[in-house]
Amino acid sequence: MIINTNSELSQAINDIIKESGYKKTYIADQLGIKNQNFNNKINKNNLSIDETNKILNIIGYDCKMIIEKTLKK
Repeated sequence: MIINTNSELSQAINDIIKESGYKKTYIADQLGIKNQNFNNKINKNNLSIDETNKILNIIGYDCKMIIEKTLKK
C-alpha cells in the first residue's frame, strides 16, 4: 500500500481496522485511551510512525517507511 499524505494514512488505518474485524473500542482499550480519544488521534491526520505502529501492532500489522530519491527532469 502506497501512502503519500497524512490523510491517506488515516484512511488506510481506518480501512485496515475495518477489514481486520477488530473493534476500535478494543484497540483503544489496548492503548489505554478512551475510544473518543482514539478516533480523534486517527482523524487528526498527523500520526507519527510510532503511533501508527502502536495501533497496527495490536491487530497484527506493521508500518514501514521508504524514502526514495526522486528523479529530476
